[in-house]
Amino acid sequence: MLKDQMQKLARTQEGPCITIALATHRTHPDNLQDAILLKNLINEAEDRLLKHNDRRSVESVLKNLHAIEPRIDNRLNDFGLYVFVSANTAEFVRTMWPPAENKVYVDKEFALRDIIKAYNRSEDYYILHLSQSGVQLYEALNDRIYGEVEHGGFPFRDNPHYLTDRQAKSDPRKVDNQIKEFLNTVDKSMVALHAAHQLEIIVASTRENFDFLLEVADQPQIYSGHFTIDAGRADIHYLSDKAWPVVKDLQKARRTAAIDELMAGISSGKVLTDMQEIYQAAREGRGELLLVKSNFSQPIDITPKGFDFVKDATVPGINDDIVNDIAWEVVNKKGRVFFTDQPALREVGEIALLTRY
Repeated sequence: MLKDQMQKLARTQEGPCITIALATHRTHPDNLQDAILLKNLINEAEDRLLKHNDRRSVESVLKNLHAIEPRIDNRLNDFGLYVFVSANTAEFVRTMWPPAENKVYVDKEFALRDIIKAYNRSEDYYILHLSQSGVQLYEALNDRIYGEVEHGGFPFRDNPHYLTDRQAKSDPRKVDNQIKEFLNTVDKSMVALHAAHQLEIIVASTRENFDFLLEVADQPQIYSGHFTIDAGRADIHYLSDKAWPVVKDLQKARRTAAIDELMAGISSGKVLTDMQEIYQAAREGRGELLLVKSNFSQPIDITPKGFDFVKDATVPGINDDIVNDIAWEVVNKKGRVFFTDQPALREVGEIALLTRY
């Protein structure tokens, strides 16, 4: 799980820590250039490390840095690759979210903001597929289905509530009632699964069957979205391609709602926009909701009284990006973080924190 990896990486502060972020490609031949770019960034990381450290003191870091390169199969790349190396760590993370720029970070801790952003924009969800041949439930992550649920009553291979009486089949009302009875059975299984795993549920069906489902559902609010399916189309690539835009719209709505929530907190004095105050509140566990402009970063120099802003993140002893630290503190202490470019954020600036108290 991505969050587990973030927690493990956040605990690594033995320094120096190298983070490499690069945009990658899913398909051949574009992914051939990924290997070249990664090698160049690894060389850049080595140069920066040796510029300010004796080789002997960072030998174990260099060993891990060069050992991780052959472990990365660029044929399996997604859109973003993040490499984390220290004396005792050599890990990489693939996500569908590319970094804002290809970059090397060298600091006393790992730069996690890009994978925090990926974590907040990644989504596990269900696709409930209703068709004439039965009902299947799939588990999806972002734009890919990775498994079919085969427990809790799923899959329903056919509709057991069929009509054997020829005259009854000619009565549309009776047919509809039989369909609703079947969908009510499906809904009860779905409610039980949702209670255990509260994921978004996207329904793939005809509009009519979706309306029937909502009509008979015990908890209609668990069905977050819907898309209509073309006759005869049921392969998983088709379903995931149709479901993912629905989920992205839900995510955008959440970001909009988060901005509204933050704005509502201004009048009560719970919104901080000063970086020093935000950092302190995040460390104290008071951060409920952090909003950051997508590409905003801020290098700092730690001082006895706090920190000073600087322009050059490559200077020895400089923290490459205080936003990284703030975002992790909020996430780690059960707060929420959103990176967004929605215009409404401009009213408060490039970063703002809604506090719990």
